[in-house]
Amino acid sequence: MWLSVSVALLAGGFMATQSRINGDLSERIDDAPLTALISFGSGTIVLLIYLALSRRTQSGFRLLMASLRERRTAWVFTLAGASGAAFVFSQSLVVGTTGVALFSITFVCGLTLGSYVLDAVGIGPAGRRPYTAQRTVGVLLAIAAVSISMLGRLAQADTLVLLILPFVFGVLVAWQQIANGTMAVVARTPLTPTVLNFLVGTGVLAIVAGIYTLSEGLPETYPTDGWLYLGGLCGVFFVAMTAWAVRHTGALVTSLATTTGQILTAVLADIFLPQTAIDAYSILAGAGVMVLALTVATVGWKTRPLRP
Repeated sequence: MWLSVSVALLAGGFMATQSRINGDLSERIDDAPLTALISFGSGTIVLLIYLALSRRTQSGFRLLMASLRERRTAWVFTLAGASGAAFVFSQSLVVGTTGVALFSITFVCGLTLGSYVLDAVGIGPAGRRPYTAQRTVGVLLAIAAVSISMLGRLAQADTLVLLILPFVFGVLVAWQQIANGTMAVVARTPLTPTVLNFLVGTGVLAIVAGIYTLSEGLPETYPTDGWLYLGGLCGVFFVAMTAWAVRHTGALVTSLATTTGQILTAVLADIFLPQTAIDAYSILAGAGVMVLALTVATVGWKTRPLRP
């Protein structure tokens, strides 16, 4: 249980790092769709190289394709990469204005609420996790964390409107984690759905970036800082790690753990490497409440081992 939570916490750190990288790159080239495509595309290249070398991942694709043909796995799960693409696009579009921490905490709210509902429905590989007082309090605390974090932004209407995007995409990523976890059970490796996610997401973003480029043109210059092009690699780690963790803890605890890691990393980034002016006290208070939400929802859980 706690190993899965630790993996999910680390995955959240990679997500926050990806948000910061993509936000910086988007600010430099002033092209959010292209930034998202660069992020997803670079991750796809890494994964395709890995796929060519990994017989286990290739075998996983064969198992997954067989399950899809026989309708033992819902084909709609293969579209999970589109949710990831939408999230990465929102990073490029929003983080430069809101900062990493506020973006992350708002995303958490959507992710937590979505996971809470999806766990209760029971569509994920960990089975049905019914509503309980403990889990409900965890969700309410997550919502309170978002509210506290936004106190310093209430007068900035344009920022608040932008925050609708990470909230909505948080709900979509909750479903993405369940879809990836389900496919990982079928494929017997989390890397197979990770590769599929990046292929689908890259295709979606290529269309969006192509349309935008036709109307606005390509950037005249590109930054030479190598770290600005590592967002895709961070995404690879995030998707693979959450696909593994959700099998053992369910969507809600995985989401709370990933987003706790995400928020803690984002708070440190906004304090020591700020992109925009932040209300540090409200952000820190919100992060503290989110850690409490994770603790309340996690402590005392009993999980059963999963069989592929």
